[in-house]
Amino acid sequence: MMPKLRIIFLCAFAFVSSLLAEEGFFGTSLNQFQQKIRKLQLDNGLTVIMMNRGSSPTVALYIKFLVGAVDETPEEAGTAHLLEHMLFKGTNTVGTNDFAREEKYQKQIEVWGSELDNLRLKERSFQIRGGEVPKSVTEEIKTLERRLQNLIKLQDQFIVKNEDSFIYEQNGEVGFNAYTSQDVTNYQIQLPNNRIEIWAKIESDRLKNPVLREYYTERDVVIEERRMRTDDNGAGVLRERFFSIAYESHPYRKPVIGYSSNIPFLKIEETKTFFKKNYTPDRMVISIVGQFDFDETEKIIRKYFSDLKPGKPKSDYKIEEKQYLGEKRFKVLHPSSSQMMMGWLKPPFPHKDNASFDVLSTILTQGTSSRLYKRLVLEEKLALSVGAANGYPGERYQNYFVFFIKPKENVKPEQIESVVWGELLKLKREGVSQTELEKIKNQMIADFTKTMDNNANIADILSYYQLLYGDWSQLFRQYTNILNTNTNDLKNLVTTYLSKDRVVVGVLEDTREKSK
Repeated sequence: MMPKLRIIFLCAFAFVSSLLAEEGFFGTSLNQFQQKIRKLQLDNGLTVIMMNRGSSPTVALYIKFLVGAVDETPEEAGTAHLLEHMLFKGTNTVGTNDFAREEKYQKQIEVWGSELDNLRLKERSFQIRGGEVPKSVTEEIKTLERRLQNLIKLQDQFIVKNEDSFIYEQNGEVGFNAYTSQDVTNYQIQLPNNRIEIWAKIESDRLKNPVLREYYTERDVVIEERRMRTDDNGAGVLRERFFSIAYESHPYRKPVIGYSSNIPFLKIEETKTFFKKNYTPDRMVISIVGQFDFDETEKIIRKYFSDLKPGKPKSDYKIEEKQYLGEKRFKVLHPSSSQMMMGWLKPPFPHKDNASFDVLSTILTQGTSSRLYKRLVLEEKLALSVGAANGYPGERYQNYFVFFIKPKENVKPEQIESVVWGELLKLKREGVSQTELEKIKNQMIADFTKTMDNNANIADILSYYQLLYGDWSQLFRQYTNILNTNTNDLKNLVTTYLSKDRVVVGVLEDTREKSK
């Protein structure tokens, strides 16, 4: 999995390179870039970034909220992700054929579903303590389960499933989707440019009048998603364990999807409260990229989004991850192929070292000529693959620089580590030649220019930088920092961050090999 910021600022490379080619000279300035963009801020705090580009009469429309797993308490873990699912369930006008008749069943489902959750928590409490669950509790659970299922069936006759998707399909959508990360929740689509008002009407309605219908059914879907992506997936188990150990106090230690023990008890009322608290216009950025009329689009935005109510100001986290010297090591036993993770805590963007880590990642792991790939995969044949992630698992706060390595069968983790430490020591002592460094920088631009120059990626970039860092033009700062990275910067990374007394090492051991 490639972390979001890495994708984004490599997209920025592609975007800037594309502009350079269009303008015909290397020194494209920020002022020239700004000519293509109009930034709008409504009275309620909503920020809109509009960029007019391209010749195709289409637009990419992205909505981001500054809310993710990092904004949850441990008991709420997974709420941001579940809420993302729920907002596709419609409103009091979309997703229903008769909300006046459906509403009474929705209300009863919420009441009895919450009561059932309370009883199941009581049941689990008895089980944890080794006591016998009272027969009255068991019988009441069965009664409420039947009642809830009957209510769900009665409501189902009024539900029009995926109606928003159907409407968008009829209007030529591409890429209608969403995602939740540690830092943000994103909703995206591409449409013909004469369909912007349809999008504004649907998305503003989603924010003003959401109905969390099919909540308990969708919660079960997320439970299954958790099982498939984490519990039954060795890489998922390793990642989750890594960050639960790497972070001791910061909320980044929680998984985005939540825990298997708490997802079944995420309550609908608490999910509604989470929505009202975090889905506010002052924590929201809309980006629109493509061929469209600025003035007309601004009128549409003001018409549909101006009446969203701003939220209460939120203070930043008081918690900062304190790293005590001393390595951390753990082992995971799982019936899947052996894997390793090695990581070090580091500062986030806009710290200049963050850009240097991205250059370092490319030098060590990107492509067959990269240093660790050559040593581990090609020359010593110790590993099947090696990769790196900068800014993991999130980028609003201190994060990790991580190596992901898949050892070959019967290769011991210490053999892999020996090579990694050897390459880091070599880099610390000898640095990187100017020729190699320029080659790497050119590679970082060229590779992504070929694949990432499109409206959707640009909309993603602009909304991300604006939301996390307060100004979309910060992407130029990252771009400049990467271009300015020199060999001393890279050597200093090893000295300052990548030491043996700061490392976190996780190993997944394949239990199937022991049973052979």
